[in-house]
Amino acid sequence: MLKLIIVEGIPGSGKSSTARFLAMQSERNGNTTQLFHETTYQHPILIEDTISTPTAWMKQYLLNWDRFLEEQRDKKTTLVMESVLFQAPILHLLHMDLDKEAIIRFIENICARFTDLEFHLVYLYQDDPMIGINRMINTRGGMKRLNEKFEEFKHEPYYVNRGLTNPESHLDFLSEYAQIAKTANSRCSSWSLSIENTNWDWRSYYHTIVDHFGWSFIPDPIVPYSELVNYVGVYHNEELNLHINVELKDGQLFGFGDRQLKPNDLRTFYLDYVSMKIQFNWGPSGQCCGMIVKEKDLFGNRRDEGTKFIKIS
Repeated sequence: MLKLIIVEGIPGSGKSSTARFLAMQSERNGNTTQLFHETTYQHPILIEDTISTPTAWMKQYLLNWDRFLEEQRDKKTTLVMESVLFQAPILHLLHMDLDKEAIIRFIENICARFTDLEFHLVYLYQDDPMIGINRMINTRGGMKRLNEKFEEFKHEPYYVNRGLTNPESHLDFLSEYAQIAKTANSRCSSWSLSIENTNWDWRSYYHTIVDHFGWSFIPDPIVPYSELVNYVGVYHNEELNLHINVELKDGQLFGFGDRQLKPNDLRTFYLDYVSMKIQFNWGPSGQCCGMIVKEKDLFGNRRDEGTKFIKIS
């Protein structure tokens, strides 16, 4: 049977990392698995076009779900997705100032499409949602981030209809988002694994998740230092005119803006927060000669075959 796992929570609650963890553990436990981060290029569910009315947006969103599920129906696959049940509908429809109860009913309408498959919801929350909201704002730039998000959305009906003109009103928006998500999760409780993550104790949370799915916890492999040093260097893609510097710090690889490259096997590494895997390639000389960025992503790779980088130093 097709298995669908959706990870939800307020922005910055750890959805992307949790979705990656779920996909990796599913694969390592022998399941054919496909991961859809919210940054996945040509995402099958999320709407890229601007749609100005709630009715039209909801109609298109349900069409996307129906088309996607029909394509997947007969596959014995585990699909891991984030932000497609709560976040996308709540953010878009609340910005359009749709009634909260109407948003929740729409989420229930989506869930009704999952009745003939194995559906699981992993919901990350905080008893006091402002703890999570403030943590997210602070880790993403503080007041600068708040100003940016307000400038991005201040033209939306939610702000205009209320006469909201200061960046702090974005905190009120996020608080309403959290309230809607909490109620929606209570309506989906028969499918939900709810994790209160105020303490940010991810080791404990991940073991709870693995136990919930009946999997064995299989950690990332340990790649010897003698292997890791082969990957250090500068990689170049001529078409993009882009250089990627891969460094070794404290026995770990870093690149792509100082993000940790975590090992999936000796030559393949992954990033937590975005849909991106990196495969290092070896040449006839027995030395690392380049890398391929895999998984289709809005920022790193938009090609089925991956984006190739040549090691230049």
